[in-house]
Amino acid sequence: MSSSFPDHKRIHRWYLPMATLCRNCAMQVMKGRWLGSRGESFLPQQSLQPRQRYHHIRLETISEVWQKIKEEFTILKKASANRLPQSTDLAQGFEIGIAKFLLRMDAKVHFSNGKWYGKVDGKRMVWPGKEAIEFAVNAIDARGVLLDQYGIQEVVKLKQVKFLNLEGCLHINDVCLASLVHLRDTLTHLNINNCPSVTENGIATLHKLRKLERLNMTDIPMVKHPKLVASLLEDAVPNLRVNIISHMAEQERQRSERHRAP
Repeated sequence: MSSSFPDHKRIHRWYLPMATLCRNCAMQVMKGRWLGSRGESFLPQQSLQPRQRYHHIRLETISEVWQKIKEEFTILKKASANRLPQSTDLAQGFEIGIAKFLLRMDAKVHFSNGKWYGKVDGKRMVWPGKEAIEFAVNAIDARGVLLDQYGIQEVVKLKQVKFLNLEGCLHINDVCLASLVHLRDTLTHLNINNCPSVTENGIATLHKLRKLERLNMTDIPMVKHPKLVASLLEDAVPNLRVNIISHMAEQERQRSERHRAP
């Protein structure tokens, strides 16, 4: 399958055989859902210029265009999730405004009043209200959310965050980790397990978090030498313990023990 689409002007000449579509028309077909029962699609007659014929789309072209649409949708969804907190939310206080910003991403937040806010049993959403106005956010569970470098800039404005869980966040990168320096006086526990965009450069910036006590950095594919990075980081930060046990390594160890068993 060719990775490039045919030239628009060449493919749309009426006297040439039209076995496929250019990128522009293929996108229009997919967005307009002009699909036939046999997997083929046709452009409406009124959308064609005079002396042009109907033409077909190859199934390979549909698959490629659909993948492009999904990528664009993911980008738009991430940008929408990381919008600045709304003024109506900030009216109840900065801490509550940032908390609601995170809750809309399906994260969970814990206030110093001892209560968690977010989805209960994955269904009912519990929002912070007047009872939380005089308290601050001290823990954030943002596992698997669409938080990126723009959203993390809002999170680091919180003054009392001690626990931050970013496990499985696909868009957390080195820039995000560098931004955590603003939490250097409060952050004690950080989880960046399974963050595929993080590298050694980002982890190296965590040496500025002088109060960090526990760092989980399991299964980060871009970190080629996790043991070395963990050792250097533990030497630089007092009282820090780094967890780098890989789930794959643990499974391999258990498998080898079963084979050795009589």
